[in-house]
Amino acid sequence: MPGTPHEVLIVALREQPGLLGALVSTLTGVKLPRSLKPSDATLRFVKPAELRLDLVYRGGQRRWVLVELQRGVDPAKRRRWPLAASLLHDQTGVAGDVLVITARRAVARWAERVACVRTRLGTVLQLKPVVLHLGAAESKALLDERHPELALFAAWAMQHRHGPRARAVVERAFELTERLPPALRRAQQRAILSVLSERMLALLREASMNPDKIPETPAARKLRLFLEAQGRKKGRAEGEAKGEARGRAEGRQEALMTLLRARGLSPSRDDEARIRACTDPAKLDRWIARAATATSVREALGTRTPGARARPRAPGRPRPASASRS
Repeated sequence: MPGTPHEVLIVALREQPGLLGALVSTLTGVKLPRSLKPSDATLRFVKPAELRLDLVYRGGQRRWVLVELQRGVDPAKRRRWPLAASLLHDQTGVAGDVLVITARRAVARWAERVACVRTRLGTVLQLKPVVLHLGAAESKALLDERHPELALFAAWAMQHRHGPRARAVVERAFELTERLPPALRRAQQRAILSVLSERMLALLREASMNPDKIPETPAARKLRLFLEAQGRKKGRAEGEAKGEARGRAEGRQEALMTLLRARGLSPSRDDEARIRACTDPAKLDRWIARAATATSVREALGTRTPGARARPRAPGRPRPASASRS
């Protein structure tokens, strides 16, 4: 199933049509037509059937480019890529490109030869896509000051890597992202963090909390400041959530105490301490429901002693001296 890194890149490519052209030009030297724009990525046949792809770009003169972001091996692509290309070729009358983007060398090798089927009689059905493997050399090329928007692809290529070189790529990607306009900058910063693995994020947070132990480059400093800001936002949000939860629990605690006293079941100090210490809304709700019919505080709290059934006293009557020892 596609995960967050997969979806983040699809959104970036869909919302910024020029990204694909910049990526292809940087890595291959080939310039795509500027008229290419993302279109509906669901291909429909005459019969009720659909073929869902990652991205389909269409442009002037019926040009088209089919884009697949491939994180792993998928045997179904042996059938789907030739089928999609054939359908688009039939609809437009023009041959387009099938472009596969991956960060894994093994997946790149697989993608180059997967769409080739040969029958025993000798018929060959073959589609050879253009495969862009975002490896170490390609990531370096994508960290281009002239195209800071491509830094997202460089960070995406590090999704399975966690060493010093990968960390340096991520830090440089953040540094280049600072060159973007404010709205795009914030979006790309969030996107970069979304495509990284939990292990890489943990390493970056650890380094940001100990800047004195590791020489800090300007890129690392920008990343540290961003992570610190994100941490403060998260801390405030968690604090507000905890405050709201504590307020709801206290409301239930007061409701339970009021109900017990109204029914003449005055809690002891231990009982009240137990109620005040409980912050589980579900448990407090159970106690409130039981308190409506219970004959003792112990029964309401689920700690009734077998054989010891205390009769509820009428409001205003003196409390028996033995009632407090339960």
